[in-house]
Amino acid sequence: MTGPVLYRYRYLFAGEAAGEGRLEVRPWGEGVRAVLQAEVRLPLPKVRIRWQTETDLEGYSRYFAERVEGREVRVFTVERLEEEGVVLVSQGQESLALPYLTPYHDPLSLFLYLPRLSLAPGEVARFPMPGGRAYVERLADVEVEGRLRAHFRLRPGLSLVQLEEGLPVRVAQQVGDHVFEAVLEGVEEVRKRHRWV
Repeated sequence: MTGPVLYRYRYLFAGEAAGEGRLEVRPWGEGVRAVLQAEVRLPLPKVRIRWQTETDLEGYSRYFAERVEGREVRVFTVERLEEEGVVLVSQGQESLALPYLTPYHDPLSLFLYLPRLSLAPGEVARFPMPGGRAYVERLADVEVEGRLRAHFRLRPGLSLVQLEEGLPVRVAQQVGDHVFEAVLEGVEEVRKRHRWV
């Protein structure tokens, strides 16, 4: 990636429009900084979600923050402090320091890491996450409108992700009795903002 890129997603729940999201990915130090801003209108009240990740050169998480605004506001952060040898996990006013043992992913860094994976159908990769682990299983490719898409299953959460030419074009997850989907609507380069002195 040479410059900032914006991915625009349309959300569906049980086949009905359920909101939209914007994922901006830009170079950041040796890695990337990505911010997902989503507004989701499910049968419940409208929810605003903001995820932010900062990754290292290999694509692993250095910093992750989640802010959810619905009936109440919840903030959760995970920060890798290598010099201190800890991972600092904070929720609200409470923080917990865990030993830093190995590079790990957060939900957004793992999503961005998928195009780097070279798994054959049926193979599974396991990745550490703070407080647990995530599994990525390569499924058989799917053909959509004459084009092949790489297909992955992510656990926990049982999300299905389709990539086309390295771009995450569809994400689906079971929510209750229905399916929540994110469908890629467009990709554009982010123009540099002019600063006026």
